[in-house]
Amino acid sequence: MQTLSEKNKAVVKRFNEEFLVKGNLQAFEEIVAPDFVNHTAPEGSKDRNATRDFILKLLHPAMPDLQLEIFDMIAEDDKVVTHKAFTGTFSAPFMGQAPTGRKATLRIIDIIRLKDEQYVAHWSIREMITA
Repeated sequence: MQTLSEKNKAVVKRFNEEFLVKGNLQAFEEIVAPDFVNHTAPEGSKDRNATRDFILKLLHPAMPDLQLEIFDMIAEDDKVVTHKAFTGTFSAPFMGQAPTGRKATLRIIDIIRLKDEQYVAHWSIREMITA
């Protein structure tokens, strides 16, 4: 039988692979709770719809050949911390930077709080590295 930490890590892994990389909206709808709050986002864009749009309308155009590498995933109780990197061709403006047409890496440390196998809160530190 899976522990709560193992279940939560599996949910986070699915979110990263299915929604963040592939843009699977069904996965997003199943995983992100209606009352989700992105504490890292600017005021006025902390809800689930703004988070969905950030990924689909900003991240995916910026790196249309997006690839993911998860370095570490640590879970305790209702939280999962993920240290990861997205890489891809920097093709559209993102995070205040102009596209270069070259490979770029977005390094991220995420903290996700889950309840009933759904995302309810998010915090992150992001760093864009362009080549």
